[in-house]
Amino acid sequence: MLLIAVVGSPETSLALDKQGSAHGGDVEGKTTGFGFSGSAAIGASLYNPTYAARPDNTGLALFRYVLHADVDLIGRQLSIPVDLNSFTDRTKRGAAVFQPTELDIITGLTTTRRLGPGALEGGARVETDQPVDRGGLSQTYADARARYLVSLDALAPAVGDALADGDVSGYATLGVFAVNPTYAARPDNSGRALLRYALHVETSAFAERIALGLDGTSFTDRRRAFTPSELDFTVELIGRAAPFDLHLAYERDSPLDSRGTRPGYTQSFVYALLGWAFDAFPEPESGAAQPAPPSPE
Repeated sequence: MLLIAVVGSPETSLALDKQGSAHGGDVEGKTTGFGFSGSAAIGASLYNPTYAARPDNTGLALFRYVLHADVDLIGRQLSIPVDLNSFTDRTKRGAAVFQPTELDIITGLTTTRRLGPGALEGGARVETDQPVDRGGLSQTYADARARYLVSLDALAPAVGDALADGDVSGYATLGVFAVNPTYAARPDNSGRALLRYALHVETSAFAERIALGLDGTSFTDRRRAFTPSELDFTVELIGRAAPFDLHLAYERDSPLDSRGTRPGYTQSFVYALLGWAFDAFPEPESGAAQPAPPSPE
């Protein structure tokens, strides 16, 4: 996983939403042709009183290794997203603190199309969260979701001008855990998740070199289908110097009801994340010289 973090970023927004938005949540993008793009990141917790290092809530997360890739089969019309996310345990000793203790693998199919002022991303994914240094609880599900993406700069260029070539962008998500034998509805691993609600907003300025991101993800329990049972909230400061970005973030995962096995149990930590974005087949820049047509001879 260390090697993956070096060679391979969510994605422009690297909050702890492990199921990253396809193409970094961009509203625009290629609609035809083959493509391969994504991001890689490595991070470390700066303060962690409670955030676990394994699916069974044992240990304390120290390092995080991340890889996100989008394999476009027909541009954004048909893509295969792949997310790998791994943690290490700070309670281990010596070099063992670099050894992954959890590996989360997520993949599926997505399609993204223009719709109204923004774009609609639809898709289905399978996720499995596994302990890798010992046996224990694992969590698995298959879901379907719709995500609407919007950029205010695209709608009102005055917004970008006011932010010195910045933007206010984001997305809203509604998902359903169609098959869920084990994925929990609360931080204490109680219940089984049914619905996912999510909202992400990012305000950037100075050619998007500086940004503030807010991310909220909520789950419901199958026993109470529509009432949120957990809220994961992240706030982050982002600095960008393409193709790199640096995130300083705080995340808190909290229960919203008292039906869990450990009412009031929360997980929170402060972490830094360094990411690198890549695109194997970038579009030519506007105004760039194009290849000359072949000679009729």
